[in-house]
Amino acid sequence: MANEKAERTPNASIALRMTRHFSAPPDALFRAWTDPTAFAQWMGPPGVTARDVRIDLRVSGRYSLVMDGEDGNAYPLSGEYREIDPPKRLAFTLEWGHGDLAGLEMLVSVDFIAERDGTRMEFLQERIPTESARGHHEEGWTGSFERLEAYLAAPSR
Repeated sequence: MANEKAERTPNASIALRMTRHFSAPPDALFRAWTDPTAFAQWMGPPGVTARDVRIDLRVSGRYSLVMDGEDGNAYPLSGEYREIDPPKRLAFTLEWGHGDLAGLEMLVSVDFIAERDGTRMEFLQERIPTESARGHHEEGWTGSFERLEAYLAAPSR
């Protein structure tokens, strides 16, 4: 029982850092993260569909969505915006509404740094409770960012 509680406690030392380059300008990335229709197009790894996306883009505003997995399960996700600096930075909490991590609040920050040929996105997720959870989130975000790249490159966008 003690181990179970320990695994559900956010761990300040476990974090996920990812850096990715996109050919799009910072404002296009910022919009992709903050426009509900755009966010639904790329959020989640391949095979996952995001729906019911709601975004109240203001500090202390909330966002929520449901991701439908290939396994047939629905995975609700929500959080609160902590920092909004268009088109440079977003910071928010992340809380799953299903599974082992339900109710655990993690922190995410995303920085969009303009470069000559696009944008460098620096992503940080903190307070991840276990190394296993870190690995699952890394896999999910990697797939999401691949979909984000495809979304930004689409001519019909």
